[in-house]
Amino acid sequence: MPQTPLELAFAVLIVGTLLVITALLVNRVSPLQRAHLRTPLTLWISYALTVLLLGLAREFGGAVAVAWIDVVAKLLGGFCVVNLFSLLFVDVLLPRARIRLPAIAADLLSALGYGAVLVVVATGAGLNATSVFAGGTVVAAALTISLQSTLGNVIGGLALQLDGSIQVGDWVQLEGGRQGRVSAIRWRHTLVETRDGDAIVLPNATLLSTPITLLGRRAGQLHPHRQWVYFRVDHRVAPETVIRMVEDSLQSSPLPGCAPNLPPDVVCTDLGKDPSDSTATFAARYWLLDLMADARADSEVRERVHVVLQRAGIPLALPAYTVFNAEIDQLGADAQRARRTARAYQVIRTVDLFRTLTDEECHHLAPQLAYRPFASGEIIAHQGALAHHLYLLAAGRVDVTLTSPDGREQTIASLTAPDFFGEMGLLTGAPRSANIVATTAVDCFQLDRESFEGILRARADVAAELASFTAARQTALVAAREGLNAADRGAEQLRETARILAKMREFFGLAG
Repeated sequence: MPQTPLELAFAVLIVGTLLVITALLVNRVSPLQRAHLRTPLTLWISYALTVLLLGLAREFGGAVAVAWIDVVAKLLGGFCVVNLFSLLFVDVLLPRARIRLPAIAADLLSALGYGAVLVVVATGAGLNATSVFAGGTVVAAALTISLQSTLGNVIGGLALQLDGSIQVGDWVQLEGGRQGRVSAIRWRHTLVETRDGDAIVLPNATLLSTPITLLGRRAGQLHPHRQWVYFRVDHRVAPETVIRMVEDSLQSSPLPGCAPNLPPDVVCTDLGKDPSDSTATFAARYWLLDLMADARADSEVRERVHVVLQRAGIPLALPAYTVFNAEIDQLGADAQRARRTARAYQVIRTVDLFRTLTDEECHHLAPQLAYRPFASGEIIAHQGALAHHLYLLAAGRVDVTLTSPDGREQTIASLTAPDFFGEMGLLTGAPRSANIVATTAVDCFQLDRESFEGILRARADVAAELASFTAARQTALVAAREGLNAADRGAEQLRETARILAKMREFFGLAG
């Protein structure tokens, strides 16, 4: 029986009030779900317009039109109420109870509500609900036969949502090695977004029937994903040597985006399988926290591997068909040594520490410097370590940091090429007083005690000059840290010069 105009207006007002209350609660509890309010708002506007149309039909239309418009109005009003209660349950009550209901399950609840509204309205309009469902069963059977594939995808999507085997946000690896992050699980398909900004549309039935690798998931819980970065070295280099050097470099300072409690390691994965293959294959393995940043993290690892092998003079493997010409190889090696010696000489000449050395002494010293490159993030010198050599910074920038007893790291200075560090270890044998961390790719030349000792023994005045310069540098750091005035700073520098000179004489066995 059609409702009276007063009843219709009151119903529209009640549903509108429920809409406003629901909107306020959603905005307060789940503001990210505001978009879900569009459907009930659209239904309520349609409901209100249909009620207005029903009023016009009563004035100008016939009884049949009024009856049908009344049915449509009741359906729209009922659907709007079901949608609002679904929002209140799914987006307000469950989040407060820390329960997440799968999207498809929420849609099923709404569908059941819509079905109940349809039955109630049909019964009220004088229709036989049994005949309606009987006819619907026949139609459903026909649709099931013609839409088997679609229904399989729908059932697959429902199964994925309910059992939680794959969830939004999971990283998956598909057949063929393609990887991506699940961004949505819908009724018919699942969307997987790749790192390149693309989206893969996977039918849910296919997803259920195909083996899928869940990346970064172990025993149902999130876990860092292990990445493998392969590199090849000539088989004549002992695998133990390569593993030790690369592991030391990877573990010496943290890799960005990697799990700090799971240290990286290196394994030898293969040796030459046939006589023509003269390489050994290694893998640097690390645990990645952010799977979106895998390419950048792999690049950091490759950079570390490259510089540590270069530092040790170990070349990456050459193709097996390469023809070696000893004479040409020797010419190339000699040319490279000449270039590095010339560069080392230029660095010695530009560093204030060695300003008192003559050209002849610099030319004598340059070939004895060892070239040492470092990658960004590597720790070049460790606080407290004993190392009787210094580094001449030829290119790049490093940070000088102090590690407090409780493990906190504090940056106290930055050095940019040309410069030097580690002079106290070379001149006095003292342990490293700070950490030196490469903040960019760095080229260094390493000068050890034996290479420098001859100059000190030949020139006694050089020791005094070096002690004075080193003391000035040390005093500047103390003055900055403790706020010394000019007089105190001068006195401290004199004391520090005498102390360093005495240590140098003791360390090198020089006459006083």
